[in-house]
Amino acid sequence: MKWKDTHNGYISYHAQVAFFGKTGYGKSTTVNSFFGNSILKTSDIAACTRECQSLDFELSPNCYLSLADFPGIGESEYRDHEYLEMYSNFLSTSTVIVYVIRADTRDYSIDESAYKKVFSTHAHSKKAILALNYCDKVEPISRQYLAHPNSEQLKNIDKKIDVVNKIFSPINAIIPYSAETSWNMNTLAKAIVDIVSDSEHIEIV
Repeated sequence: MKWKDTHNGYISYHAQVAFFGKTGYGKSTTVNSFFGNSILKTSDIAACTRECQSLDFELSPNCYLSLADFPGIGESEYRDHEYLEMYSNFLSTSTVIVYVIRADTRDYSIDESAYKKVFSTHAHSKKAILALNYCDKVEPISRQYLAHPNSEQLKNIDKKIDVVNKIFSPINAIIPYSAETSWNMNTLAKAIVDIVSDSEHIEIV
């Protein structure tokens, strides 16, 4: 997005990558995995992101990138209403939306409802990536630690992608990955960069 200061003509460019999704699905862990450090707070038990956490970077002079980790839905009906409204409000200012769901679940009812409410138009969904996290938990799970899914898991991940594509269609891209093991994180990063690169600059005056 291109920002122009009407007072002095100063122009800067700002790309924001927003992470949406259900609580406990690994949004904060995904952002942390890009850097290999626990920068954002995570929890295995309680919902810990109640406000948007943002990591801001200056890539070059007057060019900025923000990774915004939003609160997760599914905690309560009251908070869902609040958070979904927050998601919708940030659609126009976000360059990319990474909507995180889990690969190791069958019930996508809350995810589907929230996704359709947020992306009410196909135009908005074009900036969205459906990030299929926890692929390391897809059956059959190996007793040994594996950084990459085994051959049988990969087959089931492909089947899961087909299922998810039917539920959330139309969708720009579905990227399977694991934030815990960093498997396929490079593909997710590339998908984000591709949308940022293709996005049109909108002038704000």
